[in-house]
Amino acid sequence: MLKLIFNSFLSDITTKTFGNATAIILLCAFTTKPVLANVPISFTDVSNDVYAKEIQEAVQTGIIAGFTSNNTFRPTLELTREQMVSMVINALSKLPASPLTVPHDPPVAAANLLKVTSKPYRDVKVTTWSAAMIEWAKSNGIILGYSDGTFRPTQIVTRAELMAVLLKAAQYGAGTTASTIGATQQAVAFSDISNHWAQNSIKEMSAYCGVASPFNETGNAFSPNLAAKRNYAAAATLRMLNCLRK
Repeated sequence: MLKLIFNSFLSDITTKTFGNATAIILLCAFTTKPVLANVPISFTDVSNDVYAKEIQEAVQTGIIAGFTSNNTFRPTLELTREQMVSMVINALSKLPASPLTVPHDPPVAAANLLKVTSKPYRDVKVTTWSAAMIEWAKSNGIILGYSDGTFRPTQIVTRAELMAVLLKAAQYGAGTTASTIGATQQAVAFSDISNHWAQNSIKEMSAYCGVASPFNETGNAFSPNLAAKRNYAAAATLRMLNCLRK
């Protein structure tokens, strides 16, 4: 079943691009909207988190946001598919001197904004906060929907799915059409990914600046089928971006 989902998740890539289109994107977590921070923030709920330092850097970089209503990050909140898209594209938009046109949050200038005029998937309305990013990611082969024509934007992402998308994003950011991305370190010998549909992606991303790492950074299990939480998603996406910047 997982293999079937993965195949529909990454198959039938479209090569269309969107010129200079950008969009205002608000990163949401269920019904509460976090706001991107421009100054250092000391979240009240991350001090004891294993990813605390990377969370702080990811927020300052503009990859992900905290919740200004109560100064929290909510590190163990599970990540949805549309939130993943927002994080990944926000990261790609930070690449220096990139010839690629990447929509980002916030946009360079409001006058340059273009709106999505058609649904990227039948369950993603043009008025949805994530619609422009989903359309861009779909058209650039970073993510795709399911065989029934849906994207399921609020569906929870697994750790394995996150690695598959980060691999696609790394390949895009590096400007490579190769099926693999260059290794920067020894791959981790995870104990629980043998014969998993994402085995190669997980292994490859563990060798790419440690993007894929053990669950909660301990032991040797990756836990590919567990939900990706905001803390690890922020850390993994930041690692990908920093590796691309090298």
